[in-house]
Amino acid sequence: MQSIEIGDIRQSIPKADSTTFSPEIYRETGFYVLRDVVPAAQVELWQREWGAFYSRSLQGKRQVNPFNPVHVHEAPPEVLAQVHAFPAILDVMQQLYPDLALFMQRFVIKDRSSRNAVFPHSDFAYDYGWPEKTTVFIPFSPSNQKNGGISFYPGTHFFGYMGDAGEVNTDLLSPDWPLICPELEPGDIAMCHTCTWHCSPEFVSGPDRILVQATYQPASDPSSTVLLRGDWKTRYRLASLPRDRFFNRCRSSRLRELQAEVDQRQVAATEAS
Repeated sequence: MQSIEIGDIRQSIPKADSTTFSPEIYRETGFYVLRDVVPAAQVELWQREWGAFYSRSLQGKRQVNPFNPVHVHEAPPEVLAQVHAFPAILDVMQQLYPDLALFMQRFVIKDRSSRNAVFPHSDFAYDYGWPEKTTVFIPFSPSNQKNGGISFYPGTHFFGYMGDAGEVNTDLLSPDWPLICPELEPGDIAMCHTCTWHCSPEFVSGPDRILVQATYQPASDPSSTVLLRGDWKTRYRLASLPRDRFFNRCRSSRLRELQAEVDQRQVAATEAS
């Protein structure tokens, strides 16, 4: 099968790990690692809040979706819910989007309930609005190859929307296409375009991998939830509507219907036996 070559994007990859942000390199590679963005005192405050929240609300009792076990469903306290609004991070994001808005924030963790690998995928297939979005991963713990660190396929954002959601076929890429798993420490951030393929390996050893995932976008995007800097530029606000109202019938609703049919037949078969 013919594969896709990465080409001259490879030359920009070493430049996508720095203490200063280059929007041009980010747009070329589709990912960026920025060092020492958050001061140690702020990181320590977040870590303390996280430790208390985890002990109180998550340890041994968090809601685990088997299809996405890394996602934390429980609402965090306000200090943690506002991580995305930290000024130093907004200063970076405003270099991309002068009128800056938030799409969403959540925690994605690898604890004892979520040690497995996460398959390669892009986020845009699961989002809505326009595809000019940037996800920022903010570590509360080290994130690396051993503890299931976030990993990126540079340049794959140029593929755009692939037509469906799920595990992407990495066999489309040439065998030497790099997969970058940066060594992140608390205070660093890692960024990727919403169409960049990314994944994470299985947890092998080390501390639980704790990441905040915040997705930013231009304030012209109708899916924006919060204005962070600048002015609103969107005429419509889809974020004010429940997502289940967007379609009368779609692939997701059909899958739910089919699952309900399967469940009903299983119940009937059990009762008949």
